[in-house]
Amino acid sequence: MPLSTDDLDIATTSITNSLDAVSKAIQQHATALRQNSSDLRRALRILCTVTDSQTSKLVITGIGKSFHIGKKLAATLTSIGTRAVSLHATEALHGDLGIIGHGDCVLALSYSGETDEVVALASVIHSMRTQEDPMHVWMVGMGKSHASELGALCDAWIACPVDAELSQVGAPTVSSSLMLAIGDAVAVMLMERRRFGPRDFARYHPGGALGGLSRKAGDAPVVCPVRQTCSPPMLELDGNDIR
Repeated sequence: MPLSTDDLDIATTSITNSLDAVSKAIQQHATALRQNSSDLRRALRILCTVTDSQTSKLVITGIGKSFHIGKKLAATLTSIGTRAVSLHATEALHGDLGIIGHGDCVLALSYSGETDEVVALASVIHSMRTQEDPMHVWMVGMGKSHASELGALCDAWIACPVDAELSQVGAPTVSSSLMLAIGDAVAVMLMERRRFGPRDFARYHPGGALGGLSRKAGDAPVVCPVRQTCSPPMLELDGNDIR
C-alpha cells in the first residue's frame, strides 16, 4: 500500500528528529571531553603506543551490534596502515583467543559494561597476566561507564554515555552511533599523528573510487612513511604497569 503525503511527512520528520538527537549526543559528548579528558587521555596513551609499535596490534572485541561496530573500526584502521583485527568475544572463548599476542591491546566494546561474554573474555585476558609465564596484554573498554564489571578489568576506559536511545524499546541507536563516531575520531587522530596522506592511503586502498582519488592526489609529498611514528612514543609498554 503506497504511503500518503501525510505518512511521508511523518516519516521524514521522524528521521530528521532522530538525526538531530544523534548529532546532539555527539556534540554533548565532545563538550564533556573538552571539560574533562583524563580518562580518554589514559586510553589514548595505551592505544597510541600499541598502534605505533611495529609488532603489537589492536584487537577489537564485542558481541552483537558492538561486534559489528568493532569490525568496521578494524577495517578503517587497517586501511590506514594500523594493525587491527576484530574478534567476536564468544569465538574468542572457543579457540580464537590465540589471535591475541604479547604487547597487544584489546579494545572491548560493551555499552552496558556487563555483557557476559565480553566480561568473561576480559577475565581470561586478565588472568593471563598472573600466570607463571605472563602475557602482557592491555585492556581498554568503551561503554557507558567504567563503574561496571568490564570497567573493573580494564586499564583504561573510554566513556560514551547517552541520555536515551531513539526508541522506547531501547535498541542501540544513539549509543551505537556515538561509539562508532568515537572510534572513527580515534582513527582520524592516528592519521593526523602520522601525517598519513593520500599516497599512504592509496597503498592500502588501491581499488575503487577512493583508491583512484588517492592515487591522483598522491603526487603531493609524503611527510613521513607509514608505520613510522611522527612524534615520540607516548607510553613505554612495560608489563609492570599492567594492573
